[in-house]
This record gives sequence, C-alpha cells and structure tokens, in this order.
Amino acid sequence: MEDMERRTTVVLQRDEDEALRSASKAAGISQSELIRRGIALVTAPYRRHRAPRTGWLRLTRREIDALMGDELGDRDA
Repeated sequence: MEDMERRTTVVLQRDEDEALRSASKAAGISQSELIRRGIALVTAPYRRHRAPRTGWLRLTRREIDALMGDELGDRDA
C-alpha cells in the first residue's frame, strides 16, 4: 500500500510557535518537516516497519520516557 498524505491542524501556544520557528531556522528545515520528525520520534514504539527520521535529534532514555509520559509541562492537562 502506498503512503498517503493527510493534512491536519495543530494549535500552538505562542511560545511553542516561536520555539518551532527558531528550531526550524536553526536546523535549516521546514516547520512541517520538524513536526513530522517529532511525530516520528514519539510514535516510533507504535510503528512496525519504519524507524523515525531524527538523525539530528538525540534524546536520553529519561527524555524519551518524559515525552511518552507527557511530563514536559504542556498545558493540555
């Protein structure tokens, strides 16, 4: 089966938007690609065949556990 693209909308807080813009500029990639890489990292344990495309991003086991446990202080709880 071919990969199909799907659009979605994500609402960001102002500080998240500013951080995303800065990270995108520093990495020299689009904001969309940066978001896709983040999604690939977080969803990697749930994928069967595809590894995340995050060669520039290295997280410790503690940081990965924090991401998976939603302990990073976002305000959606």
